[in-house]
Amino acid sequence: MRIALDAMGSDNAPRPEIEGAIAACKRFEDAEIILVGDAPTLETALAAYPPEPRLSVQHASEVITMHESPVTAVRQKKDSSLLVAMRMVKNGEADGMVSAGNTGAVQVAARIVLGPIRGVARSAICQQFPSLADRNVLLIDLGANVDCSARHLCEFAEMGMVYAERCLGYSNPRVGLLNIGEEQAKGNDLVKTVHSNLIAANHINFIGNVEPVHVFRGEVDVVVCDGFIGNLVLKTSEAAAMFIRKGLEREMKAGLLSKIGGLLCMGAFKRFKKRVDPNDTTGAPLLGVNGTAIILHGSTEADGITNAIEGAIRAIESRVNEHIRREIEKLRVTSSNLD
Repeated sequence: MRIALDAMGSDNAPRPEIEGAIAACKRFEDAEIILVGDAPTLETALAAYPPEPRLSVQHASEVITMHESPVTAVRQKKDSSLLVAMRMVKNGEADGMVSAGNTGAVQVAARIVLGPIRGVARSAICQQFPSLADRNVLLIDLGANVDCSARHLCEFAEMGMVYAERCLGYSNPRVGLLNIGEEQAKGNDLVKTVHSNLIAANHINFIGNVEPVHVFRGEVDVVVCDGFIGNLVLKTSEAAAMFIRKGLEREMKAGLLSKIGGLLCMGAFKRFKKRVDPNDTTGAPLLGVNGTAIILHGSTEADGITNAIEGAIRAIESRVNEHIRREIEKLRVTSSNLD
């Protein structure tokens, strides 16, 4: 299994990429990781680590930064680490790719280089969210599509269902539509149309409208929304987690009893922190393109890189894209009235 890793993408590149790749080689015996980036820089950095026979370097002379326009950067920087890694997947030199670089550029590059899966109008980003249940909840889309049609949202439901089944091991996953209320009459015309079409799609275990509280209770497995709402949910959740963490730290320093109580609860706090740590998930897959592409936050650390490589391996081994093609055909039959 060959994974092309954009080694220049993260905020602290290439250290997290190198350390994450080395850990992945140790964890996955059949994995071959290809670090894509400036060869002299990578080889100098690698000299500080023990040699790893299943770790190699593919030179790329350019880097797409976080603040560049995705479309412009993809057009102009043909030899960027991101584009070289993407072309390796396209040409069969790698089975999948991982990047913690410019998210918009990953989407544009995947659309241009890999192309969409037949029948899929829009690719979408999905990611796991922690819940009070014994498993995570998958949210799709997280920002790839700000404006969506009913067909787009129905396709997201299909793709999210397939990913939850094949990569997360969820049997007959419960699919919900994020809305302002549970009742079918709630929401705008768009979500009402999506609701009626998902009900008609008997191959989808659609449980109806869900609110954010159902997500964090774990009462749904796949949550569908447009990228604007999904990105707001993601960023609000991250901000709320930061607020709670900082608030608890402040309160635990407020007095002697608070400090003692904080020390007694330290183990519980550490376990909870690990549970909500984004580095502990298998990255954010870009679904709907002809290849495996996993996106990570720019601030990701080595653990996040290793887990994202695991996510790429799972998607490849479970043949997610083939199953998405099959399910999209079912959607086209049951939902022929969609725009």
